[in-house]
Amino acid sequence: MENSFFFSLGIWNWFILAGILGVMEVIAPGYFLIWYGLAALSVGGLALAIDISWQMQLIMYAVIGMGLLIASLRFAGSRAGESDRPMLNKRAKSYLGKTYELLDDTSNGRGSVRVGDSIWSVQIENGANLAKGKGVLITDVNGNKLVGRAS
Repeated sequence: MENSFFFSLGIWNWFILAGILGVMEVIAPGYFLIWYGLAALSVGGLALAIDISWQMQLIMYAVIGMGLLIASLRFAGSRAGESDRPMLNKRAKSYLGKTYELLDDTSNGRGSVRVGDSIWSVQIENGANLAKGKGVLITDVNGNKLVGRAS
């Protein structure tokens, strides 16, 4: 008895599923629900035009949905060009090759430098101790710590 509602709608289930997936894509955009919604719309349209068994409809839905998703990912991947700001989320990497002044004497090769409006920890290569005010050339990044050498 529970299944009678599902089967009584017939091919209209595909259009209902397409609408639900479309609304879900708008509410929580994730870029993949729209393709399965279009697949449901396609299968519904094909089932409306020609008589297809429900098993074949499910197979078509899976094939069309995966095909649309893979095609969209390939298309979107090929259109992703070079960023005009490649270091946007790699702020520490943008400091490589630049020289900054030590804020204090280093102890066991550890100190701090001012970069813009923030203070970064710096590890001096070979654990060298340097005096306050000495320039440090940044050569690497280790987590949230800059690595440098005396300049």
